[in-house]
Amino acid sequence: MTAPCRADLAGGTLDIWPLGQLHPGALTVNMAIPVLVRLEIDDGAALPVVEHTTPDGVVRRLGPADADADLTAAIVFALAASGGIRVRVLAQAPLRSGLGGSSAYGVALARGIDRLRGGAVSDERLVALVRDLEARLLGVPTGEQDHWAAVRGGVLAVHLEPGGNRVETLTVDPDWLRDRATVVFTGIRHRSGMVNWRVVRRRLDGDRATREAFGEIAAAARACRDGLLARDEAAVAAAIAGDWRARRRLAPEVSPPEIEGLVAVAGAHGASAVKACGAGGGGSLLIWHPAGGREAIADALAAVAQGASVLSVGAELEGCRTSEADPVRESGASGRA
Repeated sequence: MTAPCRADLAGGTLDIWPLGQLHPGALTVNMAIPVLVRLEIDDGAALPVVEHTTPDGVVRRLGPADADADLTAAIVFALAASGGIRVRVLAQAPLRSGLGGSSAYGVALARGIDRLRGGAVSDERLVALVRDLEARLLGVPTGEQDHWAAVRGGVLAVHLEPGGNRVETLTVDPDWLRDRATVVFTGIRHRSGMVNWRVVRRRLDGDRATREAFGEIAAAARACRDGLLARDEAAVAAAIAGDWRARRRLAPEVSPPEIEGLVAVAGAHGASAVKACGAGGGGSLLIWHPAGGREAIADALAAVAQGASVLSVGAELEGCRTSEADPVRESGASGRA
């Protein structure tokens, strides 16, 4: 199984319920990116536990008691109560890269188990399951933009409407987007959960500055959607920049000095707009730039930040799927997903 990670363009954090409901018309705009979580899942019926192997070959055995503290165990025992699953992680996003890697992993794992069990779980149910199990394990509210990018792929607008979110796939020329959107990993590890929760609490408490910042973020997301559909490079740049200006006001941890410095370097070398992915604080930068501008920006960032490197360009159009490189698993005949 593979599932893509995501880069958020505008409107992030609003997908954490009920923030979107406090700003009518709110949406989150993101794109799946070609940074893939890749798993091999076997139906090991003889096993009473989950056997989980990391990319570097470390094997863990997880039982039902581990479901209270481990995402792999929580998902497996929610979908396959008797366990008996082997999970081998072949590839994953860099740790704390701000790209929703854990959610993409959860989506790939849940979809793989569902395939082994007959494929009865809808996209909506799968997203809700992984989202809620993550919230239980983290002890803080979580959104669902990461999960929808992993499930659907492409460029999405998640409309945060009363009664349930509506997911819109935006028709954007992939070549046009590839020439202008780059994700760079900074090498600075971030932690998103607690930063998001502090921001959410301030908004629910009615803090005026936080309310105004989220209002601007919601407006930027609407403008970003419209700019993408119109292939208006300047409008998308203005929306991303507007989101980042407002987001930086939410908490000092969003844009520490190290990130401020990298954003400034990217801007000085031709970037039209730059924002940290996810909750910020480190991880990855989404860089919007004119066609042909990627190399100069990437070189400048690599020169000032050890570990900074281009992770992806453009969008990944496909969502969670069985690996195309393994036709046997595609047919389902091997007992794997």
